[in-house]
Amino acid sequence: MKKINLFIVFILCLTIFSACKKEDEKEPTAKENLVGKTWVITEVDSDISSTFGTLPPELTNEFNPTQGLEGQTIIFNENGTFTVEETQQQGNWTLSENGQTLTFSGLVEGELTDFVDAQTLSDLQTFEVTTLTDLKLSIQNSTNVPISEEVAEQITGFPIPITLIVKLTINFDKQ
Repeated sequence: MKKINLFIVFILCLTIFSACKKEDEKEPTAKENLVGKTWVITEVDSDISSTFGTLPPELTNEFNPTQGLEGQTIIFNENGTFTVEETQQQGNWTLSENGQTLTFSGLVEGELTDFVDAQTLSDLQTFEVTTLTDLKLSIQNSTNVPISEEVAEQITGFPIPITLIVKLTINFDKQ
């Protein structure tokens, strides 16, 4: 009888302890996955068209904002700044609470800033986060860029205002 009682106590203890599962480790937040790491741009895809249709390659190549990006590395710092290591370009970034929108300031530079308004410039630097893990980051953007008559004439040869549709996808791997 003593052995049966001891056996029942043993079974109860096993049941109780097996029901107590070790707490799962907390998943890192999107921000924790992003900051303090060096990210290398592994793939860039851009598509530039107009409201009139596809532009000739010589025009899209001239205004392609992704030229030379593959292979560059970027570090997202905890304080909301970023650095592109190869060019030492710096700026600011924010990640939305839900981790689905990554917004830069100071990312777009050069001639493009001369002919787009502040809102369009902001839109060009706001990306949807499609993947963010501790090893991969993928962002995409689609922005309508209004072009004035003067600039359109330089691009197309016709003094008609146009809208360029710029679609970007950028993939990163943790280095």
